[in-house]
Amino acid sequence: MQYCLAAIPVVVFFLTINACTVKRAPVLAGTIPKLAAPSPGSEAFGEDLFQELCVDYDLDSDNQKRDKLVEVFNQLTKAAEVDHLPWHIYLFNAPETVDIRAVNGNYIFVWSGVLDAVENDDELAGLLACELSHTLAHQNDPVEFTITSDVLFNVMELATSLGIMVASQGAVVIGGQGWMKWAYVELADLDPLDFEYSEEHEREAAEIALLIISRTQYPPQALINFWKRVAGDEALHAKFERFSRGLSPQDRVAMIEKLIFKPPEGNNQLAKKPEQ
Repeated sequence: MQYCLAAIPVVVFFLTINACTVKRAPVLAGTIPKLAAPSPGSEAFGEDLFQELCVDYDLDSDNQKRDKLVEVFNQLTKAAEVDHLPWHIYLFNAPETVDIRAVNGNYIFVWSGVLDAVENDDELAGLLACELSHTLAHQNDPVEFTITSDVLFNVMELATSLGIMVASQGAVVIGGQGWMKWAYVELADLDPLDFEYSEEHEREAAEIALLIISRTQYPPQALINFWKRVAGDEALHAKFERFSRGLSPQDRVAMIEKLIFKPPEGNNQLAKKPEQ
């Protein structure tokens, strides 16, 4: 009971701290955002994640698969007019893992199970475009805290440490700084490899992705075909559960169809582009 009472301030803190984070400005509808070159710190962040992943996964040695992946991705960055920036795209040999993660620093991680699940380059382009769009929209930038939230973190770290020490009669002592920020990032699913975007962010990224695809030879309908197939195949649906990030295939299909067939003003070319 004492431990529960000591933890109450922590719960209240996590419920209120979200209001003290820096909010990202939404992307103007019908536009592909411009992107500045990543800072050295951002690239180091992505490189550290890459090294961590290399502990658990080997890089795929199939050069044909990797070359195809890079070829499709390069066409997307060219269409988005960000091909002048450094991009780091890696293919991991993991047939049972179906996932793509775009993280801060212009790093794109692809697990080979994706290449086995797509039926053609059109579907692969659609999935990659969506991940690229999360980066263009700065949706995968590390969470930023305001000065107010920094003060709250410091105060709550001290209060929580003292509360737990008193409740445990000195048996449990928490030392060090920054542990509460780490706990917040973990509990709020803000870790870059586990991050789940809100439905609003997914819609924003899908709109950007469709604009990018409209500038390539890839038909946007392929993205709908892919998610419809995932929705209708239980085994495939289960494999893509992590990649779906909390948004069901059915909801994703409905969202993309609405964007294609009822696009924002000036984007009617999305609905007109034929499937090849």
